[in-house]
Amino acid sequence: MPVRRIALTALAVLILLLGGGIGAGVQWGGWNAAPKLALDLEGGTQIILQAQTTDGSTIDRDAMEQARQIISQRVNAMGVAETEISVQGGTNIVIDVPGTLDQATSDALRQTAAMSFRPVLGAVAPEGDGSALPSDGGGASDAGGDSGTGETSSAPADPAQGQFTGALSSDQTLADQAGTDSGEPDAWSLDQLDADVQAELGAVDCTDPSAQQERIAQAKADEPIVACAPDGSAKYLLGPEVVPGSAVEDASVGAETSSTGQATGYYLVNMRFTDAVGQDFADMTSALYNGQGATSAFAIVLDGLVISAPTVEEPSPGGEASISGNFTQDQASQLADQLKFGALPIQLDVASEQQISATLGADQLSMGLIAGLIGLALVVLYAFLQYRVLAIVTTSSLAIMAVLTYAVLTVLSNLPEIGYRLSLAGVAGLIVAIAFTADSFIVYFERVRDEIREGRGIVAAVDHGWDRARRTILASDAVNLVAAVVLYVLSTGGVRGFAFVLGVTTLLDLVVVFLFTHPMLQALARTRFFGKGHPMSGLDPAVLGRAVPAYAGRGRLRDAEERRETIAERKARLARESAEQSGATEQEDER
Repeated sequence: MPVRRIALTALAVLILLLGGGIGAGVQWGGWNAAPKLALDLEGGTQIILQAQTTDGSTIDRDAMEQARQIISQRVNAMGVAETEISVQGGTNIVIDVPGTLDQATSDALRQTAAMSFRPVLGAVAPEGDGSALPSDGGGASDAGGDSGTGETSSAPADPAQGQFTGALSSDQTLADQAGTDSGEPDAWSLDQLDADVQAELGAVDCTDPSAQQERIAQAKADEPIVACAPDGSAKYLLGPEVVPGSAVEDASVGAETSSTGQATGYYLVNMRFTDAVGQDFADMTSALYNGQGATSAFAIVLDGLVISAPTVEEPSPGGEASISGNFTQDQASQLADQLKFGALPIQLDVASEQQISATLGADQLSMGLIAGLIGLALVVLYAFLQYRVLAIVTTSSLAIMAVLTYAVLTVLSNLPEIGYRLSLAGVAGLIVAIAFTADSFIVYFERVRDEIREGRGIVAAVDHGWDRARRTILASDAVNLVAAVVLYVLSTGGVRGFAFVLGVTTLLDLVVVFLFTHPMLQALARTRFFGKGHPMSGLDPAVLGRAVPAYAGRGRLRDAEERRETIAERKARLARESAEQSGATEQEDER
C-alpha cells in the first residue's frame, strides 16, 4: 500500500475514533456534544470566602495572597479550567467557577483545609469506645481507600496493633523530642487522660465523618483529638500536633521499587518539609521508630479526617519521607495533592454563593465566530485566485482542521482531568490558527511551483517540493508551539486559554499537513488534470513561466520558446521547402 494511502487511512481512523468516543460519551458518559464554555461566555457560580484567624489577629496581605494561590492550585489540580480567583476587600476571596458547580469542587472550596501531623495513640472500630481494638487490629485509611495503609518505607501495616493503650509513654520522650509543648510532665499520663479519652471516644460517631470536622477544627494544636477515617472505617486517638500542614514544602509521586531495584507496579508519595520544621518531623519519626510512642504510626489529618496513617519503618532524617502502601497512581496523586494544597494559612468560611451571568455572553461568541468565518472565507478566496483548482486541497485541509479541532476540544472539555472550557480568548486562538494553517499550505504549494519552474515534472516537483517544505513547516510550528507553552506557563486566566488553543491547533496543523495535505497533493498529481498541468490546475508550467531549457531528444535541448509542430504545420513547412527547392533547380537549369 502506498504511503499516501496509509496516511489518509490513519487520518480517517483518527477522526472515526474521536467521533465514536464523543458519541459514546454523550450516550453513556454524560458528555456534552460540544466544548464547554468558559465564565465569560456561559456564566457560572460565584463563591465568596471570608477569611479569619483563630486567634482574632489581623490578616495581612501576604496571608491572603498565599491562601488565594493555594485555592487556585487546588482547583487547577481538580481540572476545573477558566476559574477566576481574586482577593477583594482585604479579607474576602472571590471564586468564579464557570458552569454548574459540581459537588467535588464545592466541597474542595468549602474546606478550611487545616492539616497537621500527629502521632497515633491508638485506633478502634468506628463505633468503639476505646476499651479494645477490633479483631483485625484496627484499620487505617489511605488516600485512595486502599485496604493497606500508607507508610514511610515499603510494607503495609496497621498503625495500631494489639491492645489499645490510650496515651503516650509516661516519660514524655516523644513530646519532648518532637518539640511539642505538652504542658506539665504528667499531663499526658494514662491515668489523667483515660476518663476523658473514654468519654470522647464513646461520643464520636465515625459513621458520619463529615459531622466531626467542625469539632476537630475547634480543637487546640497542643491537645489530643479523636479523628475518623474518611470512609468511617476507623476511629483514631491522636496526640498533639507535631508538624503543621503548612510546613509541607512539596509532595510528588514516584514509582515504588523493591529492595533489589525492581519496579513493584505501585506508587509512593515523596514529601519534603520546610527547613524550619524539618527537624521536628525527623525527631517525631525517630521517636516513633524507637518505640517511644504508644504506636509506631503518625497520622496526616486534613479537615478533621485522617487521610493517611503510615507506620514508621525507619527514621526520616532531613525532613524528607516517602509514604507507600500499594498505591495506584491515582491514589498516590490524590494524596500528593492533599499534602501540597491542603494547608491554608488562615481559616476561610463561605460568606455567600450565587449564580452569575456571563460577563460577555452569546453575542460576543457569535461575533467571534463570524469574524473567524470571514477570515476563513478570505483565505479560501485568496487560495482560488492564487492556485486555481489546486485550492480544493486548501479548502479540504481547512475543513479537516476544523473537524479535528472541534473534536479534540470537545474531548478535552469532557475529560475531568483537563476540564477545558472555551473562552473568547480561545476563540481568538482559533482565528489565529486559520492563518497558521494556511501558511503551511502556502509554503508547500510554493515549493512545488518553484520545482516546476526549475524544470521538474509535476509528480517529481510534488515530492521534491515536500522535502523542502517539510523542514520549513516543522520549524515554523515548533516556534509556535514553544511560544504557546511559554505563554501558557507564565500567564493566567483568559491568556492561558488563548495559549492552550494555540498549542492544540499547532499540533493539529502538523497532523493535517502530514496525513492529508501532502498525501492528497500526491494523489492529485497523478491524475490527468493536474499531472498534465492544465492551465486551471495551478500547476501549469507555462503559466508559472518555466524558462529553463527542456530536453528535445538526440542529445539536444529545446528552448522554452520552442514548441512542437502540429501535423498540418509540418506538411506546410515540407511543401514550402520542396517548392523552394524546385524553384532553385529551375533557375539553375535556365542558366
